[in-house]
Amino acid sequence: SGLFLAFCIYLVASRHVWRGVQWKVAWILAAALLFRLTLLPAEPSLSDDLYRYLWDGRVQLAGINPFLHPPESEQLLSLRNELWDQINHKDISTIYPPLSQILFRLTCAVSPTVFMMKVIFTAFDCAIILLLATILRSRNEDPRRVLLYAWNPLPIVEVAGSGHLDTFGVFLLLSSLYFLIRRQRAAAAWTLAGAFMAKLLPILVLPILWRDADSRWSEWKARLPLLWFPVGAGVALLLFADAGRDILAGLQIFLAKWRFNDAVFSVLYAAIKDPGLNPDDAGLYDAKLLSAGLLVVVVSWALVFHRDSFRAAATILGANLLLSPVLHPWYMLWVLPFQVFFPVPAWTFLSAAVFLSYNAIAVYSSTGVWVEYVW
Repeated sequence: SGLFLAFCIYLVASRHVWRGVQWKVAWILAAALLFRLTLLPAEPSLSDDLYRYLWDGRVQLAGINPFLHPPESEQLLSLRNELWDQINHKDISTIYPPLSQILFRLTCAVSPTVFMMKVIFTAFDCAIILLLATILRSRNEDPRRVLLYAWNPLPIVEVAGSGHLDTFGVFLLLSSLYFLIRRQRAAAAWTLAGAFMAKLLPILVLPILWRDADSRWSEWKARLPLLWFPVGAGVALLLFADAGRDILAGLQIFLAKWRFNDAVFSVLYAAIKDPGLNPDDAGLYDAKLLSAGLLVVVVSWALVFHRDSFRAAATILGANLLLSPVLHPWYMLWVLPFQVFFPVPAWTFLSAAVFLSYNAIAVYSSTGVWVEYVW
């Protein structure tokens, strides 16, 4: 009921801004900060991902590569503390990419606490808001439209409330697109490499950088600065190279096994799977291949028909969410910032409706049984 009321207020405020109500940008930003400050002191109740961030940071401070051992490993027995019981999937090594790992380590070096980790990712959320206002001005659009992201309850709950790291990658991704429209190609490549090494998903935006790196130079010279993308990603990977193939072990399990709250993907899987098998691993694999093929089609379509790099990125990232086998509520953070430029009511509705998926957690905490209802 509290979220429903918050979204109602947000919709009213969004309508006023869209109709040109003369609110000051500074007031909008101050209110957005206040909303986030109210949730910072609270313990995460909707997700336990933050405890894995803290664990990975502490493992690194002990001089151990977090990709080498899952939390339940005996080699890490001496590092267990009062937060260890709250770590999820203790039998799987970390899935978080190198740049996020570096941020975990730096945060834990300052203070290995839930509060400090939430402060860091909330700071990136605030940086996203300021960057969006800057981009709106550079596009000669009303900077007050930043409210469409800044006051949406989902980022407030998922970042200030649960401390999800996605704001780190989203900030770097938006920075890359901003540098791109300013023709700062090297900076665009570096920041996109950072976004990729923070959450992997931004690799989908790389074709936009390739397409838009045009100038009065010859074609190959215009795209030469994009070589900083593999350099930046390679440097981040080298820092954890002693893990060898184990650097992908946790991610491979996630990609092979995880399904939750899937949208279009669930329809594809239902059409392909063998009714007599549950789960049908072969059908699941085929559905993922089909999903990937459809995503390639969407990327190609966006590159051809959306000359605006922000609109192309929004289309690609939105399609990825709908085609993915996993759609956690905080994954919406990759789409919502683009609503300030191209508001789509369906995405706004989904940013509220996606909270219904937490019903599975409520049932699990009371019964110990994981249930996802078809509706």
